[in-house]
Amino acid sequence: MGVVSDIPVGSPPVPPGRHAAPGGWYPDPVNSAQERYWDGWQWSRNTRPRAGAAPAANGPAGPSYAAYPAQSTAGQPQGPPGYPAYARVPAGPVATTADGVRLAGWWWRVLAAVIDSVLVSAVVSILAFPIWQTMSVKLRAYTDLVFASQPGGTPPPLEIGMLLTPQEQVILTALSLGVGMFYHVAFLRWRAATPGKLICGLRVVPVDRGRSTEKLSWNTIGIRSAIRVMPGITSILTVFILLDSLLPLWHPKRQAIHDLAAKTQVTRPDLSAR
Repeated sequence: MGVVSDIPVGSPPVPPGRHAAPGGWYPDPVNSAQERYWDGWQWSRNTRPRAGAAPAANGPAGPSYAAYPAQSTAGQPQGPPGYPAYARVPAGPVATTADGVRLAGWWWRVLAAVIDSVLVSAVVSILAFPIWQTMSVKLRAYTDLVFASQPGGTPPPLEIGMLLTPQEQVILTALSLGVGMFYHVAFLRWRAATPGKLICGLRVVPVDRGRSTEKLSWNTIGIRSAIRVMPGITSILTVFILLDSLLPLWHPKRQAIHDLAAKTQVTRPDLSAR
């Protein structure tokens, strides 16, 4: 049974490699005749006599840095003599689902979203090639007109209507929405992740059910995909898109708006067992 020492918490100085040592009893760096409890973060006030140790001499004992919990070197776990070896553990809390699966970091989600955006844009561009071809002809004609204008004169303004007809604009919007929705719905139903998420090792799961192996429901997929894709059709919703993207940074469950609406979370299960 440990006794309460009058040494304040935090004294003696924090030992090297403090985050690497598990909680337990270690030789007291202040008094070699006793042991002090290390809580995994700092020295506590609890001490107990050290078995087989000679009584401490009168007077303050200097710090014995050799008695501090040792830090792993060269990838090999180490510890104080006579104590079991230990592995290095993360220094801070890790965000997980309720059943212990690690949640995806914000930067991984951003990278996955960028990859998905590039892939969707590539497909839309291929399908809309005739429209882009017509637009390039119009743009070339406009450029020739600008160069042919009188020096010092004001060139005619370039407006979107000069390059794309209203019908072509509608077709492009429909293609973007259709390809985006099909892309997200199909892959979320098939693999619970889009290609961008698969590349980054991410997975979409029902909230707090990171170990679930069931397919996501159509309702969940539809809500999540619609909120993820639909705002992209107009610049008016840019603020909404920005808020949706940034919300996981401070939300306790790292959910975006489309996650909250669909009751989902994004995990990175390949790191959960590490």
